[in-house]
Amino acid sequence: MDRIVIGKVIKPQGIKGEIKVDITASDKQLVSKLKEIYLDNVSYKVTSVKNLVNGVFFKLEGVDDRNQAELLRGMQVSFKRDKMPKLEEGRYLIADIIGSEIIVCEKTIGVLDNILQYGAADVYVVKGINNNKDFMFPCLKTVLLKVDIDSKKIYLNSEILEQIAVYED
Repeated sequence: MDRIVIGKVIKPQGIKGEIKVDITASDKQLVSKLKEIYLDNVSYKVTSVKNLVNGVFFKLEGVDDRNQAELLRGMQVSFKRDKMPKLEEGRYLIADIIGSEIIVCEKTIGVLDNILQYGAADVYVVKGINNNKDFMFPCLKTVLLKVDIDSKKIYLNSEILEQIAVYED
């Protein structure tokens, strides 16, 4: 079963069985459209979702009080890929691009190893290959030429990358 991990249950919220989830997905609005989630390997119907500044709160069918919600603490939260709401053009899931080849001037220089989400722009962390150093760069529209999810390749503008990349020593 192909599932996408979106976070982890942090704690119960309130007395009616809501859970607070630490969301690792960059699009919290996408998460709010889910009708079913998995906690570890158990399926739950989502009855409501609240996106607040300090977290995302889920109310799940069959979890009706704080004690039941407490039993879910620490569980991994995921959903079935085929139940995912449609993404806007040019948007993709982090899970779909991790491991992608990084290509500059038709040469593979590394593999996308991680994506850091700190604020204004995601930061792509690249593991260099073929004697290329590891580096990172803010993911800006000006540096991304093409993201090909099917072939797991990301094409970058070499001139812009040269200006914004930070290389490890």
